[in-house]
Amino acid sequence: MSRSRQATLLAGHLSEVTGVTVELYYDTGARWMLSWTDGPRWEEMRAHLDTALAGYRYAEMRDRTIDCHRSTSQRAWAARAIASRREGTLGPAIADGAAYRRSLGVELPRMGTQDPHATHEYYALLRHVENLCRTTSHPERASAPEDEPLIEQLLAAGTRDRANTGRPTASEFDMAKALLAAERAPAADRPPTLAVVRAAEEGR
Repeated sequence: MSRSRQATLLAGHLSEVTGVTVELYYDTGARWMLSWTDGPRWEEMRAHLDTALAGYRYAEMRDRTIDCHRSTSQRAWAARAIASRREGTLGPAIADGAAYRRSLGVELPRMGTQDPHATHEYYALLRHVENLCRTTSHPERASAPEDEPLIEQLLAAGTRDRANTGRPTASEFDMAKALLAAERAPAADRPPTLAVVRAAEEGR
């Protein structure tokens, strides 16, 4: 059996094992690339791959260097952000991350080119949710049933027509802006208000 055929079968096997679409394609030399969106973490996929290669079915792929790469969907970003907000960790993470950036003297974009939303809180939010996506297995899945409608709301809030695509597309940047603007009155059955929005960056 050819190596290309084994690669196709191996990708199909990993897709079946993990429940996500896995692609395995030739890169250069002895190097191949294994890629998937959301689904298992890098370490989990690597373990599935190593287990498969230890068997006899994919012997032609054993001496290949296979790099693993997981991408993240906008759905996963929204799901992690909403779960963090429900758990009460989003606001503190934003505040702590923004304070840390200021303590390091991290500068924001120069005036004149600065997005009014591009505060330290904005960048801290992006980093926090990015870390959650990276460390969570199947980040696209709602962590609780009550998260589902809020995930859809956040995706809708972060969707607009893109000049480069000509169709409505969600982005984590617009979702982050929507989250920071979502100051709602606290209630017993809802997460606390995101009281971390700053009107302006003082002295910046």
